[in-house]
Amino acid sequence: MTVIALTSARGAPGVTTTALALTAAWPRPVLLLEADVSGSSSILAGYLGGTRPHDKGLVDLAVALRADRLLAGLRESSIDLPGEKKWLVPALTSPLQAPTLRPVWDPLAVVLSGLSREGMDVIVDAGRLGAEHGPQPLLRQADVTLLVTRTSLPAIAATRARTRQLLDDLTQRGTGADGLGLLVVGEGQPYTARELGTAVDVPVVAAIAWDPVHAEVYSLGSKARKLETSSLTRSVASAASAITQLAADRRTRLTPGTLVHGGEVHA
Repeated sequence: MTVIALTSARGAPGVTTTALALTAAWPRPVLLLEADVSGSSSILAGYLGGTRPHDKGLVDLAVALRADRLLAGLRESSIDLPGEKKWLVPALTSPLQAPTLRPVWDPLAVVLSGLSREGMDVIVDAGRLGAEHGPQPLLRQADVTLLVTRTSLPAIAATRARTRQLLDDLTQRGTGADGLGLLVVGEGQPYTARELGTAVDVPVVAAIAWDPVHAEVYSLGSKARKLETSSLTRSVASAASAITQLAADRRTRLTPGTLVHGGEVHA
């Protein structure tokens, strides 16, 4: 099974919307971890329309870690999402809580890997790359780490500027840079996925269609006709398949008992 982390190099490329749409389309049991440390849960307020109280979530994991029951705390802090076997751990209620998570990220990465071995996939909404107290250890240990980006020149410039730092971090402290890819939102507006991949020098794993009407189902909890047959849903399903394949390919190269160090695999 798979741990997938989504992040961005700059604000508002659609990371949370994309992560949630992937969760909705995911074919296996899946936990969505809203690990953006900027504070407040846009999923509770938007997709779920404020119908659920923000009385549990990410901050509870700090308490669970101190009690040496992080796995149990992860389960207790999750809520059901629409669909079969889909769960959410909501984000912090305030960015002021972010420092309490610094000791949580490394052991949480181990717990999430354990969940994936038990048959549950995990999608991490990691928010903006480089945020203070952010979940960098989750990016390092993910099977697939995706930089979500749009295709405008400012988005390309920001993504390219942060890519080398992330590649180096994954190579030196993570499972290797071959798990990093781009997830493009709005291909052709104005540049293609191929042009973006060339400019950033990172492979494009998948592209999500630009479909604002249906995207608002996930970002704002809107109602929209023909969501199931929309270009957004079709592209998300295709992206889920491509992400799963990339994770499977990596597992064939990084078998249990191997260690990645400096970009090389050692038995």
